[in-house]
Amino acid sequence: MKKQQFVTVLAVLGLCACMALAVHQRWRFPLVNAVVNTVLLPFNEAVRFVNDQASSFRDSSRLNATLQEENAKLKAELDTLRNAEYRLKLMETENKELLAMAGYKQQNDRLTLLSARVVGVSLGDLHEYFFLDKGAADGVREDMVITSSEGIAGVVDQVYRHYSRFMLVSASQSRIGVKVLRRESRAVGVLTGKGVDRALLQAEYFSRDDDIQVGDMLVTSGIGGKYPSGLYVGKVREVETDVTGLQKLARIEPAANLNHLDRVFVVLREDVRQQIENEIKEVKP
Repeated sequence: MKKQQFVTVLAVLGLCACMALAVHQRWRFPLVNAVVNTVLLPFNEAVRFVNDQASSFRDSSRLNATLQEENAKLKAELDTLRNAEYRLKLMETENKELLAMAGYKQQNDRLTLLSARVVGVSLGDLHEYFFLDKGAADGVREDMVITSSEGIAGVVDQVYRHYSRFMLVSASQSRIGVKVLRRESRAVGVLTGKGVDRALLQAEYFSRDDDIQVGDMLVTSGIGGKYPSGLYVGKVREVETDVTGLQKLARIEPAANLNHLDRVFVVLREDVRQQIENEIKEVKP
């Protein structure tokens, strides 16, 4: 029994030795080499497949990590560019507004103007009233006119120490004397608001013989001394006669953008003497 076990062990060792020699020097043992290839080839293919899959997984993981890192960097750069574009656009818009306001102030040197910003809307008033960041401490009083760089926007109706409220010219309670700017006309009427509709205002109380035409520009009349004269109000878009046939009504496109008010002026004071001199110059041929 022991002899048979010994012979078996020697046979196994001999076979292993032949296989080893066949692997390293195949040309010496063709038959053994064929046996080895038959036995080991499927195992080698399985090992190679597993190794390839593991390598592919590692490469894919590294690639995904690299792509995620690059995507994060690109997103951060894109956010930075967007923020820079936003800041640039904001600065450009504010610069245009400031230049327009500076030009308006220079053209209206007869007026003492206080720069202010619209900081809120009065709720429950059909959005006809807005708040400013200037008040009594800054010299603001009731009935002072609010104007943008484009034209008149409203009138102060409530004043507090550090802020105030103003009523839009489109408000249903708004009443402002106006006149046609054209020298041949000088027709005088009253500008009234139409509530929530800010696209068109209405000018009333023109007599049926008054010369008012589509395209005419309207300015504040200054009659009664309550509001400064000569402030641009808007342009006539339609003219019609009322049902009585005794007066004309005009639809006015407001000069100021009443839906997007931000930076405005409070008209603190008017140099009446200079205004009279300017009007005399306009009358002279």
